[in-house]
Amino acid sequence: MYSNVPWRLVKSLSRKKEREKTNLTVAEGPSVVINALESGIKINAVIVTEEFAGTDRGRKLHRAMTQHPSPGKYFVVSSELYNRMSSTKSPQGALCLLNFPFCFLSGEPQDTWKHSLDIVGVDVQDPGNVGTIIRNGACVGASNIIMCGQSADPFSPKVIRASVGMIFKVRTMFQEDSMSVLQNLHESGTMLYKTVPRKGIMPWEANFRSPSALVLGNEGQGLGPDVLELPGTCITIPMPGAAESLNVAMACSALLYETVRQRIMAGDI
Repeated sequence: MYSNVPWRLVKSLSRKKEREKTNLTVAEGPSVVINALESGIKINAVIVTEEFAGTDRGRKLHRAMTQHPSPGKYFVVSSELYNRMSSTKSPQGALCLLNFPFCFLSGEPQDTWKHSLDIVGVDVQDPGNVGTIIRNGACVGASNIIMCGQSADPFSPKVIRASVGMIFKVRTMFQEDSMSVLQNLHESGTMLYKTVPRKGIMPWEANFRSPSALVLGNEGQGLGPDVLELPGTCITIPMPGAAESLNVAMACSALLYETVRQRIMAGDI
């Protein structure tokens, strides 16, 4: 009955080597799959459990498939088979298989702002942090999210799930060479705001109304000296309490909303 279900392939895509070999990844969770369908990206297959297919959310997902230009194959499987391929501790009964970089059949995400707003993560290694950064970026209309160096793969199932499918709402990419990415942004006229725990300018002193890139560093080490020596400005979030640092995704949120405040006040939308 389930002979055509690509469950071994789905299971193998938890490994980066297999994702790079096949240019495929997995998006798991009802909200994530529905976001993928509603974003109009090309889908290879949707796999749901028999139990999920009979729920209201299951019917909503199926309706989204009928309105999609290329929804791929639809498989309804037993919970036992689904659990074999799921990479989560508490499977929710829905996943999809898709190519990356994502193929947007109805056009890529559009720019929100008159001036670019980029987020660059350098060696951000925790998939949860990378997913939250992507979600933050989608919420504020970031132009691009670029994960670099030793950062977690933004196209891994864990990151896609942590972004709650918001990765389909914002241009996201991975580049190994962090320095090249940052130098290219600088040469294009973008101001690099390099996050540091102390001795940077305050967020409200920055001019986020011009083309800007927030540069976020590794969870434990922050930004390395090679990045800090690049042109740009160091920026620090004030922390008058007892903590020495903020989680990198939380720091990203704080700086993004100062950016949004400045741009809305300036009418840059």
